[in-house]
Amino acid sequence: MIFVNGILLILAGLGVMGFGLLLFYALLPLFYAFFGLGAGYWLGSLITGAPEGEMSLVKLLFGFGGAVFFAGGAYFFEPFRRALIGVGLGSLLGGLIASALGLSGFLGLAIMLAAAVIGAGLTVRVFDTFIVVSSAYGGAGLAMDGIHLIFRSLDIVDRSAIAGGAVMPAIVWIVAGTIALTWQFRNLDRWVKKVTSSVKQESRNE
Repeated sequence: MIFVNGILLILAGLGVMGFGLLLFYALLPLFYAFFGLGAGYWLGSLITGAPEGEMSLVKLLFGFGGAVFFAGGAYFFEPFRRALIGVGLGSLLGGLIASALGLSGFLGLAIMLAAAVIGAGLTVRVFDTFIVVSSAYGGAGLAMDGIHLIFRSLDIVDRSAIAGGAVMPAIVWIVAGTIALTWQFRNLDRWVKKVTSSVKQESRNE
């Protein structure tokens, strides 16, 4: 089960960190499912107070629940998609930050909820930028956690050690997120133009 959790986190993390904005525009429900999986996983972690690898079935169930909820929201909450994506990515980042600080239970949930509210507000004002930044660093954090679940002795991807003063995991997180951030910003205009052209073409065909 730990191996399955790790693979799912790695796939979700790489998908979100590398193609966050593109997935939103081109594959909306899939994108929601990606970060819903991550947000649900860390919600399960914070509620149970379980470190990585423990109570993995509970966290996996929360992850699948989050994926289904947010993917469904891509259809059923049409007027509120941008706010919903802010809630999802904000809560994902909040959960990752709480875990890096070694916080769980009430404090961890408080950070996650506060980040969700902030994320919802930011998506209304600076949508593309928020999606790129949050997906880059949020995805990098998920990928690191997935790798560490599978390779427990690989300390440089152990984000939980950041709370104890470990520097290397923080550096790896920042570097990986920054690389993903740079990649997405370089392709931002091309992705938006490509999807916008596709939408216009579909409208003409209808």
